[in-house]
Amino acid sequence: MGEPKTDTQAIVRCSDLLAEFSGMGRAYRLLDPDLAPEAPVLQGHFRNTRLRPGLSVHTTDACAVHELTTQSVQQESLRIAVVLDGEIDLALGGRRFGLGACGAGRKRQPQAAFITLREPELLVRRGRRGGRERKVIVTFSREWLMECGAGDEPAGGRLRALMDRHLAVEHWTPTSRAVALAEQLIHPPAYALLPQRLYLESRAVELAAETLQGFLAATPAVPRLLPREQARIAQVRELLESGEADAMSLADIARHAGTNASTLQKQFRAVFGTSVFEYLRRGRLLRARQALERDGCSIVEAAGLAGYTCPANFATAYRRLFGITPRQSRAGF
Repeated sequence: MGEPKTDTQAIVRCSDLLAEFSGMGRAYRLLDPDLAPEAPVLQGHFRNTRLRPGLSVHTTDACAVHELTTQSVQQESLRIAVVLDGEIDLALGGRRFGLGACGAGRKRQPQAAFITLREPELLVRRGRRGGRERKVIVTFSREWLMECGAGDEPAGGRLRALMDRHLAVEHWTPTSRAVALAEQLIHPPAYALLPQRLYLESRAVELAAETLQGFLAATPAVPRLLPREQARIAQVRELLESGEADAMSLADIARHAGTNASTLQKQFRAVFGTSVFEYLRRGRLLRARQALERDGCSIVEAAGLAGYTCPANFATAYRRLFGITPRQSRAGF
């Protein structure tokens, strides 16, 4: 398949960019440079399409007119990113990483990543002036994937472990079929509105299927737990999320579950990909964030909810996890 050309006549202005992303509820901001609404920012095109509840697709085939730094809030989700050309420099939840086609000249190879978010995160994106970018991002919710049968055996255990990891980024080289699907999503046929949305949805779902099949086939199996062990880990998770375990030691939690600390830690990590107390810490910080943003509680009160007696230590942990400060959360940043 020949490489499609960027539409050099299409101009995306600053106001277009802000309206498109703000309309999707992402708290999108242009941090740098300070541009007038009518200033051009991209040459080419980009498209955000919400296909159905829990499933959307974003495509870009454009060159940046400026060195752009943008910021947006990304909600809990799972996403597949396929980069056919160009490089993406971003920081998600305070963690900086890059996505991009590798190699040089005409032999650059497409690359892809599977990214999971268990809670909202701040995304900061930096674009290079003159840099061309062709990419597809398919975003889907845990609920949508569960409705598709993600909890069913035999793949349910592996997939659930993946879905429960926060800020997991798995890179891989897309198959030729995945690349073809990405090309079709970037440049769909000029159908009427309804047929085109059905076309986009069919390709987005097939790309998700192609990605998950390859990823699950290459993922080591999660150790199988006996039914009573599965019930124990589910009980521990409920205990951690209820807040009742906030003052308990690992030994206390293990006794509550009817096992020892070593066995509990091993089985919990096998299912959720993290330790008991890391899961507990994240949960308490998330409850503190909700109290700041929804209830308007003070930073000292939020620190107490998260288990911190020192607000400065709380702010450090909060920023490390969410990428913004407690004060910014409280201000609706």
